[in-house]
Amino acid sequence: CVVFSTHDLLHIRYHAEDNVLWHNISWTRYWEKTMWILPIHWPSPVGHWVLCVIKFPSKQLLLFDSLTEQKPWKQDIKVTEYSC
Repeated sequence: CVVFSTHDLLHIRYHAEDNVLWHNISWTRYWEKTMWILPIHWPSPVGHWVLCVIKFPSKQLLLFDSLTEQKPWKQDIKVTEYSC
């Protein structure tokens, strides 16, 4: 698995150039991993952190949010079909 750093996620959010992103995360070889661990900062209604585990082989998103129920997350996850 690969764990994404919140430092790298801020670069992505604020549109860092590709070479900056590549320099910071290429060593993780994330594209070869079958599972990603992604911290998400959820700003509303109160700022807190949520953990998302992305499992590619089974196409699952596992979300852990200690401050909410299951239902609110369904509106935040876009389900799409894609092929590689």
